[in-house]
Amino acid sequence: MSLLQHKKALALCGGIILIGGIFAVTGHSQTTKRAVAQHLRLAETAPITSLDVAKITDSVSSNTLSQVGEGLYRLNADSQAQDALATKTTVTDHGHHYTIDLRHDAKWSNGAPVTAQDFVYSWKRTLDPQSKSEFTYQFANIKNASAIAAGKKSLNTLGVKAVGKYQLQITLSRPASYFKQMLASTTYYPLNQRAVEKYGKRYGSSAATTVYNGPFVLKNWNGTNDSWTLKKNPTYVAAKTVKLSSIKYQVIKTSSTAYNLYQSKRLDAVTLDGEQTTQNQHNPNLKSLAAGRIGFIQYNQQNKVAANRDLRLAISLAINRQQLADKVLKNGSRPAQTFAIHHMMTNAKTGKDFTTDAYVKNTASYNPTLAKQYYRRALKQLGKSSLSVTVTCGDDDTTKNVAEFIQSTVGNQLGLKIHVAAMPFPAMLSNVSKGNFELNLTGWSMDNADPIQSLQILASTNNSNMGHYDSKTYDRAITHAEGVDALKPTARYQDLLTAAKTALTDQAVTPLYEARTNTLVNPQIKGVVYNKFNGSPDYQHAYVTD
Repeated sequence: MSLLQHKKALALCGGIILIGGIFAVTGHSQTTKRAVAQHLRLAETAPITSLDVAKITDSVSSNTLSQVGEGLYRLNADSQAQDALATKTTVTDHGHHYTIDLRHDAKWSNGAPVTAQDFVYSWKRTLDPQSKSEFTYQFANIKNASAIAAGKKSLNTLGVKAVGKYQLQITLSRPASYFKQMLASTTYYPLNQRAVEKYGKRYGSSAATTVYNGPFVLKNWNGTNDSWTLKKNPTYVAAKTVKLSSIKYQVIKTSSTAYNLYQSKRLDAVTLDGEQTTQNQHNPNLKSLAAGRIGFIQYNQQNKVAANRDLRLAISLAINRQQLADKVLKNGSRPAQTFAIHHMMTNAKTGKDFTTDAYVKNTASYNPTLAKQYYRRALKQLGKSSLSVTVTCGDDDTTKNVAEFIQSTVGNQLGLKIHVAAMPFPAMLSNVSKGNFELNLTGWSMDNADPIQSLQILASTNNSNMGHYDSKTYDRAITHAEGVDALKPTARYQDLLTAAKTALTDQAVTPLYEARTNTLVNPQIKGVVYNKFNGSPDYQHAYVTD
């Protein structure tokens, strides 16, 4: 009798047996039931670049931090802020003052308590000009934050302080109705000062040089590898609610490879490309998720060719966005008609979506005849008989397909020669941030449903304005929307419209598509919370069933 046969025989006889380290109670009329392994296997299209809140610029790193870290709030499926480390929030002085009480039982993975001072330290560190964070703009509502980031004021003047060990007080220079939602973003996560000072510049550059206070801890990431594992954090304040033991990630840049792994049950979820979506359009395990992201072309306006407005308009008008969405992306994405996405804000008087009101004719539509006119004007202005430009982009399949579509369609319509420089995301980001590009095919993911989330990055003082767009009209509109009109819904709406229309008229960037993703998910996976605005998954309460 084989060992397996022997174990089966024992089970049939009843009693208590030990199989694989798991006790199972059996009986003559009861079938043995093993506990389901609580493990997930997932994929990303790019590696983690950092887990340092002051350095994160990409969605993969931010999504990872959201699973291994914990802030004041977490966003639910409707993008509403729910208490995480916060237990009570009091807003006074017409929205200028927030008092937030914290949990007393939260700990870091190094055993230290999570305190109000950890937030103060983290925010000041990000705003310190020496950090060179690209996300300092997210703190602009806090008193003196922008001046500190610009090196004009001391860190000690920041409008945030710890009152005792577990109370945080925030003073705003400009109130915002969405401020609580902003506080849920990873940029506002706390830092353990002891750990940061221990590891110095290496903090957040590997699993071993990072400490955690979220549902999971990171393992097997050395800072450059293409696979890593999240393991349940035993010191997490709500560890009892976390059912998963681990989530193993691997970077898979080719959609066909990821799809094959899912079909062979070696991945528990896969994001589909267009052809795969078509094949699975009736699959009950298909989920269509909003991405909270806009795809666009940004231009290096410090480059003589890319700085030509007529060339930028020619490129925009030569692109058939509907064809791009239907024939290339094929994942539910829709043509972008302004530098914002649907369902961010509506006109209180008419009920129209912001994107409809912000549309400007002949700026983000398909008009090849007009595109050729603009191109001829650009050639004359630049003193050229022909032009050649390079589009820098990531090397994942979807991005390369979009780049090649633009290369083909714009080239055919205008005669403009376009080279595609596809490279790993970290290298692309490095080149673009240093100004080593002409055109850059990229995207912008938004944290909450408000047009300011995308529009603000085109302000001349914004660190994420890598194309160096500079417009006084635009800056003034953004300043008013975030300042004197912040609590005046009608006036603020008009400010945001002015900014959006100015950006389109100037073709500050060329909006391409509002992203969505189609995903196949193992039906045994339950409890994942997908944000309805950006589709981000939260695995805090996820579990695996039979």
